[in-house]
Amino acid sequence: KQWYQRRVRGEDFVRSEHDNQGSKRTLSSVMALLKAAGHDIDRLWRVIKDVVFKTLICIAPLTKVEQLNLERGTTDVQHFHLLGFDILLDDQLNPYLLEINGFPSMRIDYELIDEESSTKTIVTSPVDAKVKKEALRGALHILFKRRPDESYCQIVGPEIAEESRQFLVFEECRNLYTMFLKKSSLRKGSMLGSSGFRSFVRTCRVLDILPTVTNADLDLLYISICHQSDIVKCLTFLSFYRLILTLAVRKFPELSLYEALKGFLDRCFENVAVANRG
Repeated sequence: KQWYQRRVRGEDFVRSEHDNQGSKRTLSSVMALLKAAGHDIDRLWRVIKDVVFKTLICIAPLTKVEQLNLERGTTDVQHFHLLGFDILLDDQLNPYLLEINGFPSMRIDYELIDEESSTKTIVTSPVDAKVKKEALRGALHILFKRRPDESYCQIVGPEIAEESRQFLVFEECRNLYTMFLKKSSLRKGSMLGSSGFRSFVRTCRVLDILPTVTNADLDLLYISICHQSDIVKCLTFLSFYRLILTLAVRKFPELSLYEALKGFLDRCFENVAVANRG
C-alpha cells in the first residue's frame, strides 16, 4: 500500500479520464491491449480464475464459520465481503498472487495538489468510478441471485471443482466442525467447547476408527491443540482442523495428507449417518 501511494504521487504517474490510457487502467482495457499484441488472453483468464477460485475455496470454510456466528439469533441474513486480488504478470503472462486485500479501497476520488498554492482539490477518478461501481454492482448481483443452498462446487463449476478437489476437503472438515459447534456448551461464537468435542468423539465413533487411541489420549490432544492457540478452553476451526489432521495421519500413516484426511472424514460422516438413522 505504501509503495502504491508513493507511485500514485510520483511525477511519472499519468492520470487520464479514459480507461485505456494513463498509469491506472481498467483490466478489460489491459486485456484488449494484450490481445491486440497477439497474446492468448483466454489462457490468461483461465489461469487467473484458477488462482482466485482455489484461494476462495481455501478461505470459504472459515468465512462460513464466521457467518454462523453472525447469524445467531437472526433469520434471513445475507452477507458479502469484497476482496482485492493483487496479481503480477511476468513477461510470459504467468500470473503470481502477490496478496489479497481484505478491505480494498472503494474511494473513487483523489487529492489534486496545486504546487504553487499548496491547495488540495478532491477530484473524481473516472477509472475508479467505473471499476468500483461495477464491482459493487456485481457483488450485490451475486448476493441476491445465488441460491442459499448452492454449494461452492456449483458456484465455481465442475471443472474447477475437480481440479480443486484437494481444497474442497477443507470444506468437508468445516461441515463436520459446524455440525458439533451447535452442541458446544460454550457461548463464545464460532468455537467448539469440550462438550461439543466429546459429542464429536462419541457420534463419529473416533475410538472405533482408531482402536489404539483412548479417551485420555483424545483429551490430551484436545488440551494440547487448544493451548497452541490464544483460546485455551475451546477449539477454533483451524484448531479443529489440526486435530482432525493429526488423527487422520495416525489412522492412515501410509497415505498422502489429502488421502488420509479424506479417508478419516469419510469414516466420520459414515458414523454420523449411522447415528442419525438410529
